[in-house]
Amino acid sequence: MRAWIRGMVCAAVIACRLWAGQATAVAQVELESNASLQVIDNDLSADIEVLYRRIAELEAKVAQSQEALFPAEPTEFLPCPSPEPQGCFFSKCVGYDNGFYVRTCDQDFTLKVNGLLQVRQYSDWRNVTTGDDFEAGFVVERAPIIFSGNVLSPKLKYWFILQASRASGTNFLEEGKIIYAFDNGMVFQAGRFRDPAFLREMEVSYTRQLPVERSYYNAVFSSGVIEGISLSKQYDCFRWMTTLNDGANSGSVSNSKDFYQDYTDIACSAGVDFKLFGEWVQYGDFTSWPDEEPAMFLRSSLFWQNEEHADALPLSERASYISYSGEMTYESHGFAAFGSLVGRHSQHDGPDINQYGGLGQISYQVIPNHWEPFVRYEHIWYDGYADISATGTPLNDSTLDIVSVGFNWYFHRQAFKFTIEAMHALDEVPVSVPNTGFLQDEAGQSGQTVLRSQIQLFF
Repeated sequence: MRAWIRGMVCAAVIACRLWAGQATAVAQVELESNASLQVIDNDLSADIEVLYRRIAELEAKVAQSQEALFPAEPTEFLPCPSPEPQGCFFSKCVGYDNGFYVRTCDQDFTLKVNGLLQVRQYSDWRNVTTGDDFEAGFVVERAPIIFSGNVLSPKLKYWFILQASRASGTNFLEEGKIIYAFDNGMVFQAGRFRDPAFLREMEVSYTRQLPVERSYYNAVFSSGVIEGISLSKQYDCFRWMTTLNDGANSGSVSNSKDFYQDYTDIACSAGVDFKLFGEWVQYGDFTSWPDEEPAMFLRSSLFWQNEEHADALPLSERASYISYSGEMTYESHGFAAFGSLVGRHSQHDGPDINQYGGLGQISYQVIPNHWEPFVRYEHIWYDGYADISATGTPLNDSTLDIVSVGFNWYFHRQAFKFTIEAMHALDEVPVSVPNTGFLQDEAGQSGQTVLRSQIQLFF
């Protein structure tokens, strides 16, 4: 384009000078000679040189103005001075990396946003003497927005989940915690969070479960979401975790959470994980991917809580008990196995209750990274009571056995998957746990069957 402009300018100048030369020749014929033509040629060359210099000056000014508007290197006000892809100065500070993120150049302030949708269909068949023996429908099980990151320093982190109730749609804070990582490797947490020390099934995120939902066994025995503080430290071959909290399920949306409304005076949990071989990153889910080497982990944990005394609060007498568990996890090239044993003993003035349970599940990716069949078995011994409270509800049948068979189809690993599962309870289901699909059976009835499926999108 610039060469074309130069050519046009030169042509115009030559034309003008030739026209002027012709007019002079007509008016002054006597001056028409080789000497006069040489003078004209010299004048044309001088004018063209002046124009070339002027064009060069203009080009230099344009280049300087472009550099001021679009610098080759990021200027000081840009968040990240690190090398950037062409045309995007902010890609290291705004973008997507397992979540949408914004951060400053020193990474002392970061924000990551994740979203999740779990859409389910439940079908439940049970034996009833009155009412409908079949219930079915769709549920948006979870639709949280998850915020995480750090403030002031990479050592000071935050994490909270805004969730909507599966039944009412009401928004609530499912989890919210402050996390600080010390230089010696210890990690401190304060707030509302899943108990990291007791029962691994509760510790693993609901986006990384093997079946559609955590087990009925977990609903009975786990300490759930708690409010309190925790301290943990991880080494190469083992890690320990401990908490001080307001009691089992003290962070649940269904329970009162103010300091004078909880059901316990004090509660605590402690756990130790041993890594026999493998990598700790493999401990974050119940699935083994084909590219994962063999890994094996063992866990031992305790949970104890002491009831609230002398307060006329609902369910306050349910609180005093001690619970203990042992668990094993194995993964290798698409095959995964998990086993858990738990027991708990009442410590109140009511009936002496000792309840036990066990769970085992295995899976294998028949089509690597896509099709993963699984099977799970749960056993619970209630010892004659539906719960561990001093005023426990007596049961007709102390035993509950549940068998589950299903498969996962992974479109993009845990980010986008479909799960379908059939479950059958061999005994009477004493308590409804709707997000598992099981509803309370009538006294003396058994054989409840649940078919549940889910589409999960995590981004």
